[in-house]
Amino acid sequence: MTSEEYWTMREIGTLFGATSHKVGKTLKDLGLRTQEGKPSTNAFEQGFVEQRWADDSPVYLWAWHKEKITALLEKAGFEKVTE
Repeated sequence: MTSEEYWTMREIGTLFGATSHKVGKTLKDLGLRTQEGKPSTNAFEQGFVEQRWADDSPVYLWAWHKEKITALLEKAGFEKVTE
């Protein structure tokens, strides 16, 4: 599902050697996800996330703006291991 601009939490996590769960928890701490794990209204309004259809199944998922999210994660203490 990787595109240039929007990535899944799992894909973003690979940049930091982190799991999607760790990325998701941090996004909750930053107010970009609700306690239920869904993107917050703020995340949509500020362009941090978009709804996308999965490539391999007829379901949708949320994809996160790679540059915006990686910048926030770095400010939160994450360190990139790869690009």
